[in-house]
Amino acid sequence: MIKARRNNSLYAIKALINKAEDVELFLAHKLEADILSRLNHPRIPGFVNAFTYNDVHYIIQEYIEGLPLSYYIHNGCRFDEGEVKPILFQLLSILDYLHCPSQKENAVVHRDLRLSNILLNSSKIYLLDFGLARYLDPAKFPYVPDPVSGNNSECLNSPASPRIPGAETYRLLRRDISPKSDLFGVGVVGVDLFTNLVENPNLNAPWQKVLPLSIDFINFLKKLLSQKNNFKSASEAMMHLELIQ
Repeated sequence: MIKARRNNSLYAIKALINKAEDVELFLAHKLEADILSRLNHPRIPGFVNAFTYNDVHYIIQEYIEGLPLSYYIHNGCRFDEGEVKPILFQLLSILDYLHCPSQKENAVVHRDLRLSNILLNSSKIYLLDFGLARYLDPAKFPYVPDPVSGNNSECLNSPASPRIPGAETYRLLRRDISPKSDLFGVGVVGVDLFTNLVENPNLNAPWQKVLPLSIDFINFLKKLLSQKNNFKSASEAMMHLELIQ
């Protein structure tokens, strides 16, 4: 992202270099711009413009002050359960808006929930980067390339999260164009936020045995990560989280 100023306003600019008239890259750029142009949520940076110039695709959004959650983890910050709960609740609230908008045809799944795509400003979070987002309605943008790399989570193999569903599982679930892929991503973000909480973990033990969390919160994260007994919607997960003391 590039930070730019114009007329005393700050903007964030995403630039994608199109080296060889890549039609797939152009379509992906158009889809991301179309999705962002339809969103209106206080925790998603506002869309300003999108264009192509000299073989570079640009998307311009409102600039939000803050740092990604990955910055805090990589710099040794230790989040506890009381700090993670409101972060996940806010994230689920954003997803509830994306999955269930007032106009159903605009329903979107983000599919790239990770620490580096969630900005923290004071106690508020903002969701960034809709490059892998897709409409839930298959009739909208019926052909768009769907590249999914193997490196999908910053901390899936960290000491705090042994035996969490691995990168390949995350890759396959994120490819799924359904709210389930985002709910799984919330679970991964939740566990990743506790990366620095345990100094000398047993690397052979599952994360739920390593992390010093309440039973109710462990069960909540397990349900988010479950491929079978999972939450049906972001709103259901929010209601469940509100009941955890």
